[in-house]
Amino acid sequence: MNKPIGFRVRLRVRIGKPLTTDELSRSVALSGQEVTIRSQQKDQPLSQATWIVLSASGFATEEEAKNFGARLRLLVEIAALSSRLGTDVGADFPTSWVNEEFARSIGLLQPDERLAPDIHGLLIIPDDDKTRIPTMEMKAQVTADPAHLLGALRELAETLPTTITAVTQGVRVLNLALMSSQPLAQIVLAFSAVEALGQDETWTKAQTALIEKLAEQTEKDASENDLESLEVADALRRSLHRIGLRQGVVRVLTRTKLDELKKEWDYLYGIRSGLFHGTLAIDDHRISKLAVDAVTLCGRVILKVLEQEGVKVPKVASLHFGKFDI
Repeated sequence: MNKPIGFRVRLRVRIGKPLTTDELSRSVALSGQEVTIRSQQKDQPLSQATWIVLSASGFATEEEAKNFGARLRLLVEIAALSSRLGTDVGADFPTSWVNEEFARSIGLLQPDERLAPDIHGLLIIPDDDKTRIPTMEMKAQVTADPAHLLGALRELAETLPTTITAVTQGVRVLNLALMSSQPLAQIVLAFSAVEALGQDETWTKAQTALIEKLAEQTEKDASENDLESLEVADALRRSLHRIGLRQGVVRVLTRTKLDELKKEWDYLYGIRSGLFHGTLAIDDHRISKLAVDAVTLCGRVILKVLEQEGVKVPKVASLHFGKFDI
């Protein structure tokens, strides 16, 4: 009777810059599993790779492998943000594919081997070294200290809660900001990551009652044919369902005890608004500085929210986002 071969986790991600090491691979123990990090290109040192593959083996069931893979994806995202590396973990779609019949016809596959697509994201495969995956070659220049990423992964693996709320989307958006080479894109993505956190905010009961009172008074004061006043009353009632973007952000900062960042948010957001609305002309150097400051400010907020949700934020985050109470 053949022994079950089990399953293997393969997480292929893109990082903002390669890791500063000529080693072909690094290993790190995460949640009781040994995870190997290597370039997607065979025999390519990590110092040349912006596409890396994290793999772990020895899972008895596919469900067990999927659960670990989902946790690994989140670990990588938070660790990459904390170390200011940036990562794009993908959406589990293939970026390259070769027809299996064609691959066999030209001798790329042995009779007992199988072909799998090159997934940008998570892939679960049999744990037997017989899966072949077509890859694409990538080039890169600037590198990052691997100790920052690996250290952050180790810290997170010990304490990461099983459930984290919508802040994970903010983590993902900020990673995409770090991945972008365009300052304008970084600015938009960074601010939107924090703005999204405040969209679930609602008016308090006292505020709701006041808005309704104002709407009723406006209707009472309006003449029979005063359509404009009636439109204002209607607008007041419709606003019951909305909290302004700044209002939402201010509430997030208050809830996370980051009130000291409100002035900085207003200052940087004011520059951002002037820039994108065409009322402020600034040079490329100032735009680049705004991008750096925006990512730093928004990173501090996202990391603080993570901390409040039970995540032990890696120590390296203070190096990249400033020393503050996280």
